[in-house]
Amino acid sequence: MEDRENSMLENEDKGAMQDRMSKIRILIVDDSREFLEVEKNFLSMEPHIEVVGEAVSGQEAIDLTGLLKPDLVLMDIAMPDISGIEAAKRIKEKAGAPYVVILTLYDNPEYKSLSEAAGADGFVTKSEFAVTLIPLINKLFSEKPQLSRKEHKKMSNILVVDDSLTMRRMIMASLRGIKGARFIEATNGLEAIEQIALERIDLMTLDLNMPDMHGIEVLNFIRQHRAYKDIPIIVLTTKADDKSRDEALNAGASVYLTKPFKPEELFNCAARLIGGLRG
Repeated sequence: MEDRENSMLENEDKGAMQDRMSKIRILIVDDSREFLEVEKNFLSMEPHIEVVGEAVSGQEAIDLTGLLKPDLVLMDIAMPDISGIEAAKRIKEKAGAPYVVILTLYDNPEYKSLSEAAGADGFVTKSEFAVTLIPLINKLFSEKPQLSRKEHKKMSNILVVDDSLTMRRMIMASLRGIKGARFIEATNGLEAIEQIALERIDLMTLDLNMPDMHGIEVLNFIRQHRAYKDIPIIVLTTKADDKSRDEALNAGASVYLTKPFKPEELFNCAARLIGGLRG
């Protein structure tokens, strides 16, 4: 009976993990911060949707799309710099572009035609978005081709280990351009070791100063285990002294970088270690 219960719990955990992996990542764009909050609260009620960023202008939307790599961009039309239609056009011109859905006050056939010409995948009015938006999103992603087994193998599992949420987000934002990047987070050394046992890890970024287990201990553990010893590890730390650097490199760190780090330098190191390319 106990084995059966453990098996059921394990299956539930796997199901929850798959749910997290399959979430639709959305960037919301509107010059009204009040409406952005409405959108975010509305979308957050859907367990399969994650709002990964907010933009208040067309250019910011373009920049964040390149940085965050969302699956879908919800775009207002009227904005202070460039229009949502122009922003949508520029986003859709890029290789591997996300879906773009125009969400606007203007229920106007001309705007709808311009949106379609710009490559937008949908057009929703704000007066009806509470009824029509989620069905449209679900329809778009139900039609999206599933990854083949070969494409799944191309995914790069990147474990980001740091007790600071802000720092983890900065690291992930810097590495979004790695082709097929999938991020796993750990807030301390013990969580990192647990994640390594659960997942195939292609690259790890590792802080040294953590509350339970020092980063050097994590390095020693990984390098002493046959199954994990070849994982590339980038140490990211505030410790800039030579002693700490030498200790980490001698313990098996692949690269040693200090905070505040340069995003481009981190990206280049990571891409070199796992053979990643910009998405």
